[in-house]
Amino acid sequence: MIRYEDVSQDEYVILNEVRDRWFSELAGAEIKMIFDTKKRKSAGKIVLARIKKPSEVEKFLCTEPVDYIMFIDQNAWTLADSEDKVRLIRHELRHTDVDIDAAKPYKLRGHTVEDFYREIDLNSEKPRWSEELGLLTDMRYEEEV
Repeated sequence: MIRYEDVSQDEYVILNEVRDRWFSELAGAEIKMIFDTKKRKSAGKIVLARIKKPSEVEKFLCTEPVDYIMFIDQNAWTLADSEDKVRLIRHELRHTDVDIDAAKPYKLRGHTVEDFYREIDLNSEKPRWSEELGLLTDMRYEEEV
């Protein structure tokens, strides 16, 4: 089984809607989305998604210029409802930072307190969405064994 797969245009539609609504500073950023087909854990928890700056090799292998690569657990995406898909992408984009005056304007950052409170407000109707999705995703992987 291949570990990574390209996402369809449907996923990019959601990405662009999230970017347009909450992250207009990323309008010029090229974001490559990839499904991860294998379970990944960090600190004992399943990783539903992650975003990174591409290495020079990854940039070389991409057919188009890319500023960020977003990896999404394919099982999590399949199990997520439309609102959780938005939450997942929005959460990952919170790790981006833009310094328009820098030679390389697109950067990454950790969580900030401001982002933490903003996400709490945005997820008030389903505050434990990531825990729930993580449990469902973990259960799906257990079924596959």
